[in-house]
Amino acid sequence: MSMKHLKIILFFSLVTNYVTTFSQVNFSGIVHYESTINKNTLTNYLKNRRDTIDENLVKTLDKVYLQLKPIQSKLTFNNGSGLFKVLDQMSTKDNDLGMNIAKVSAGGSKEYFYDDPNKKYLIKDCETLGECFVYPNKYLEWQLTQESKIVNGYRVFKATRSNRKVIAWYTTKIPVNFGPKGEYGLPGLILEIEIGKTIFKAKKIILNPKEKIKVKKPKGNLVTLEEYSKMIKKGTQSIFGKK
Repeated sequence: MSMKHLKIILFFSLVTNYVTTFSQVNFSGIVHYESTINKNTLTNYLKNRRDTIDENLVKTLDKVYLQLKPIQSKLTFNNGSGLFKVLDQMSTKDNDLGMNIAKVSAGGSKEYFYDDPNKKYLIKDCETLGECFVYPNKYLEWQLTQESKIVNGYRVFKATRSNRKVIAWYTTKIPVNFGPKGEYGLPGLILEIEIGKTIFKAKKIILNPKEKIKVKKPKGNLVTLEEYSKMIKKGTQSIFGKK
């Protein structure tokens, strides 16, 4: 085993032990996030794509890339449980196309539930299939690094998953294993994360507020991830007429 790999293993052990030691304390909070198009995606559109596509399509994509306001979302947590959801409501107005796409990318109308003591991570979807379904979030396998920076006054560490397509920055100073849009499993709160074309950033963190925080487990038709995926596939096929 190389010295580099040994250091990473030792680092992982230290931060995991830190969170395990303190996560049982009655700890609560509220984290306000903003999500936008990440810089690489915007740069690629402006430099490489915008001048090569149809003019009508440019008008549509400009609403997505250039006219967007940050999407607001919130994570609340208490004593090992948490709930994340987008605050901005969806709009059916045609001129809000870009905003609606951004809201879907941020999580849409779904609710993301975390129950770390019991290792249950759920997603509630009441819109896609016309009624409320609750299904398990998939297992997320992270690769930790020792790379760090400062975000909102906190020292954060970099972690990646899905062949580095998802990049997260988390702090061990806040012993909550959650983040935006169902991201979980790191040794501390995620303050910044890039998921595809979207980047989330924590803008306001309130720890142990005076008002008691209640995290309610989502209610709906409980199905497996496989069952939910099959229903989505069947619904898609019925819309587009594919067998």
